[in-house]
Amino acid sequence: LEGITRRFGAVTALEDASLTVRPGRVHALLGENGAGKTTLMRIAFGALAPTRGVVRWQGAPVQFRSPADALAAGIGMVHQHFTLVPAMTVAENVALGGSGLFDPDRAAARVRTVAAKAGLVLDPFARVENLPVGAQQRCEIVKALARDVRLLILDEPTAVLAPEEAQELLRWVRAYADAGNAVVLITHKLRDALAVADDITVLHR
Repeated sequence: LEGITRRFGAVTALEDASLTVRPGRVHALLGENGAGKTTLMRIAFGALAPTRGVVRWQGAPVQFRSPADALAAGIGMVHQHFTLVPAMTVAENVALGGSGLFDPDRAAARVRTVAAKAGLVLDPFARVENLPVGAQQRCEIVKALARDVRLLILDEPTAVLAPEEAQELLRWVRAYADAGNAVVLITHKLRDALAVADDITVLHR
């Protein structure tokens, strides 16, 4: 992200913000409320267009018109407020947004394969509304990983987790990056950043 500015009417949410994320590394993005952390990452994820600035992916300038474009390129985002459909199963949620006819058995097999490869425990036939928060978050992560993303953006991922769950997630983040992927960890928790991040960027004012 190079020289990103984003305005909402008279409000400037970001002014000339730059960020470089490298493969195999965890990059923590810190800053107070309203600093623009989530806005910057929503631009990387194609959910917002920059008012000014350039987004590059693997060296080439890109213009993502939607999150679908970013996912197709290999960028996934797990939002602070989950985007799952509570009445649907894990497999149905992971398949949602895909193409072709929905095949429950194939969708369940995909969840099992992705979850096992990632070391995440998840029942593909469980209804999301019956899952504890930690399992819902795992579902969001598997949903992104099922799209074969290489850059995973996590927005305040430990905010809703118990301490033990948070530690487990951070261990997973470290292992995911060590496998050659990249992670952006948006967090208010300095302890989390210092525990797991290779690089830290602070958005100020």
